[in-house]
Amino acid sequence: MKSKIKLTPYIRNILWAAPLYFLVPLPFFLLAHFIDIKIDYNAVLLGALGWWVALLLRLPVILFVKLKKFEQKKSNKLIVGFSGPTEEVTRLVLLLIIGLNAPNAYSVGLGWAMIEIVYGLIQIIGIGVLEQKTDAKAIEAKNLMKQMGMDKSLAPSTPFWGALERVTAGAVHIGFSLLLVFSPYALIVTIPLHSFINFLVVKMNKTSIRKSQLNFLIIGCVILILGIILT
Repeated sequence: MKSKIKLTPYIRNILWAAPLYFLVPLPFFLLAHFIDIKIDYNAVLLGALGWWVALLLRLPVILFVKLKKFEQKKSNKLIVGFSGPTEEVTRLVLLLIIGLNAPNAYSVGLGWAMIEIVYGLIQIIGIGVLEQKTDAKAIEAKNLMKQMGMDKSLAPSTPFWGALERVTAGAVHIGFSLLLVFSPYALIVTIPLHSFINFLVVKMNKTSIRKSQLNFLIIGCVILILGIILT
């Protein structure tokens, strides 16, 4: 007999938080209007495609760490470390192809952020389902999360913090895209900074998701403002 999904605090909060995920792009559309940048919806779609390309470029790294059977901690470091190079190089190449200007950069960054909203929501739902499972594989997965310091992701408040994280990620992606308009050589800074931010968030999530996401929000706002000012 199949087990039914129970309305736990985590699942209930997913239902409450889900609309917030779909509202994440709204402040960026309003910001674009305020700073007089016209959004190109074709570039938005290309930004979403760019995210998928960057993800595919990380697959060889993921396969490599699995083949070598590295310990989980080392595997995660390698995968997270390659997020900066794959995403930022893909972003620059894409913008060089379609035109390195502010409207394209803003639109590509927005599309990049929007596809991550879908990914983030799916991830939150997956954690919610895992939270309820009691079979051997689920217990093993929960224990692994605990060993990696990710057990706080099972906290009931996580869906709401996840929605805030999507807002911050949007600010980072748009900000990094605009910095490339200022100078393609900004890639020298955006690559290590992107990876560093990811490492920092993962590390801080182990102690407090609230502090982690609030710090991430501050970083994201600084990057976005810097990108707007320099463009």
